[in-house]
Amino acid sequence: MLRQIFPAVALLGAALMTGCAQTGQIPPTALTVPASAAPGWRPFSADSPWNTRIPADAKIDPKSDVLVADLGVGGDLYVNMPEWSVMVKYFDSSKAPKRAVRALYPGRYGPGFEPGERVPLPADALPEDATPAQSNYFTLVDPVRNLAWDTRQLGKTLQGDWFAGFGAAVDLSGTGVSMPWMKAERSDLSAGARPSGIPLMAGLIRVEEVKAGRIDHALAFAYPLAQTGKFLPPASTALGAADAASERHLGLPMGARIQLNPDYDIDNTLLSPSAKVVARALQEYGAILVDEAGATVLFAESGPEQLAAWEGVLAPGDLQALFTAEFIALNFHVIDTGEPMAGIPRKVK
Repeated sequence: MLRQIFPAVALLGAALMTGCAQTGQIPPTALTVPASAAPGWRPFSADSPWNTRIPADAKIDPKSDVLVADLGVGGDLYVNMPEWSVMVKYFDSSKAPKRAVRALYPGRYGPGFEPGERVPLPADALPEDATPAQSNYFTLVDPVRNLAWDTRQLGKTLQGDWFAGFGAAVDLSGTGVSMPWMKAERSDLSAGARPSGIPLMAGLIRVEEVKAGRIDHALAFAYPLAQTGKFLPPASTALGAADAASERHLGLPMGARIQLNPDYDIDNTLLSPSAKVVARALQEYGAILVDEAGATVLFAESGPEQLAAWEGVLAPGDLQALFTAEFIALNFHVIDTGEPMAGIPRKVK
């Protein structure tokens, strides 16, 4: 799921993380921060679409039944961890050394990763034994300053130089929504590690909130048949297609929001207590499409520290006791959030 192929230059290159999603200018404040997020911490502002409940009178997309039926192609609902999710490292950015992180793809970089910029990056940011499937999406998060540095394909050469397929600094005190690509001075200013342009912390299932018994935000999800070339806010870019033959004109566009029927009785199910916490978030906030994957999946924070903490709390298959492909088709709907916008034409890229 979310499999990315490393180009040959990744094995040879010197290194700088490039372009991801931006949600505002990074404030200059330099504070001493704890190594992990404090209880109750939540990224993005209260008015962010990620932190806004779906109203009881929300309009349902007229094509909802057809669109939701497509989700069944991805099989039962799965929580991506430890692979093909987001490796999160909480840190104190004011104490971290700043390093150059080079772009694997010339000219492709997001805000905060421009040529000459240096990124706060601990020497041990990536575990030495991390596989590409574990670290494909990696974010450094300073929860006190509310800043993050998102990357895709972050790595280090044998010479010790850092590189990334894409990188962007994110203001976690903002809405989590970048301007659409066509309104940006440079399209990569609205891009992100994910093809949707949505920040990596958006929609992650986090250990501390599941342990606390409540998730107060929308969840991020992906599935195999996402529409290419179209997107809806909070996405700022669309899923691309390599050529005309691989374009998909049907399916949900990046940024689409789905919701579990809020009247469904979650308590009287065989779900574990932690899985019920996730299910209630799907009823109250829904899930927003952020990526394409080989199955229908949600995403849990998957840094080494979080994976250890997930033991006995939530496992990848815990939702499958209820969320089968058939259940999803019958009990989810698509929220109508307007007319999709066009993604970047291939010739512009």
